[in-house]
Amino acid sequence: MALVLSGCASSGVTTTSIASTETIAPIQDSSVASSDLNTLPGSTVQQASLAQPAPLTPGQPAQVANADGSFARLGSVPQAAGRDLSTGLTVEKLLGGWTVVSGAEQCKLNLTQTTKSGTSRYRASTPGCALDGLKVVASWQLVGNQVQLFDENGDIIASLIHSGSQFIGTLAGGQGITMVG
Repeated sequence: MALVLSGCASSGVTTTSIASTETIAPIQDSSVASSDLNTLPGSTVQQASLAQPAPLTPGQPAQVANADGSFARLGSVPQAAGRDLSTGLTVEKLLGGWTVVSGAEQCKLNLTQTTKSGTSRYRASTPGCALDGLKVVASWQLVGNQVQLFDENGDIIASLIHSGSQFIGTLAGGQGITMVG
């Protein structure tokens, strides 16, 4: 085998690369068809069963998804009139006071439309909050259906996804939180 390989290495064959400058035009007026893929012979298809969190009811414990697909219980969701977030999210709809629940603890979160100096985010505060990950909130932004909270250094400290009339997410350390307003 070594003899064969050494013969290839010393053959003196050189290769060159020819670069093509030809441009290929896109196909115009074509149609695309789609259909379900056939199952391979001898295989079976199983429908995935995804667990769903229990619906949130004011005064009852809230749930947040864990990485393994199970759900952890959080503290009780506070009684609140709620905001109408059914027609889409805007910065204006999120302004004002919110309650953030994590375990048995709650904090007041204030979202303003005052721009935080040197950023494109808005100022936020959690006056008197005892939650380690949340007491350092300095700014926030809305990205699609997600509220992101940042500390004074611009590091993201929480990310929450819109779910009905509230937001469910985690602090940077992985602790589950719910934001209701």
